[in-house]
Amino acid sequence: MEIAYDGSHFSGWQIQPNAVTVQGVIEESLGRILKTQTALRVAGRTDTGVHAIGQIASFKTSSRMTGNQFKEALNSVLPERIRIVDAYEVSSEFHPRYSAKKRWYRYIISTAPILMPFFFNYVLWVKRRVDATLLNEYCGRIIGQHDFRSFATLGPGDVPYREIYECECTKKNDFVLIDITANAFLRKMIRTLIGTFLELEKKKKGPDRVTEILEMHTRAEAGATACPAGLYLVKVFY
Repeated sequence: MEIAYDGSHFSGWQIQPNAVTVQGVIEESLGRILKTQTALRVAGRTDTGVHAIGQIASFKTSSRMTGNQFKEALNSVLPERIRIVDAYEVSSEFHPRYSAKKRWYRYIISTAPILMPFFFNYVLWVKRRVDATLLNEYCGRIIGQHDFRSFATLGPGDVPYREIYECECTKKNDFVLIDITANAFLRKMIRTLIGTFLELEKKKKGPDRVTEILEMHTRAEAGATACPAGLYLVKVFY
């Protein structure tokens, strides 16, 4: 299934005790349709407040319903904050996480002097002009394979190496968009990169500083983690 959701209304993707999560809501809805508990596998577990346009999840079923029938049935019972964009059959070997080749995320920043109220849950509001050219220079320093432990929250057994294929900053009126595509991401990696880039840009630091932080392999050297509101999982490639 290809899924879009408004992350501001959920405590992330993954099921948690005493919390409303995207996975929990979809699995409950699937249970109502199939009359049996059905577990989802997912391409990437988004954090609280992070949104998705093209999240990918899969489940196994003996039902004879078609993908389109599943899509229509789920959308009829899911809250409006979650939509099944598409659904189709795949081979039994498919895994939304391990079969993925790369993932594309977008982070949206607003530099408007006054932020309209309907944007608060969907962008990071920076109340100043942002140098998109300098941000682009920072982006160039992380392309390639690197040890990203300086920019992530590592769990037990996490391998810190990731490969960034593309990273680009574009400015559109009062919005600054940062698009990052990689083979995979570490927990809070994108948001920490964004937070660090904005701190360095505000201080007018050169791009060499990004390289220095990368090579120090120490989280304390990087900046604050940017808020989740501006982050979107756009597409997973297979």
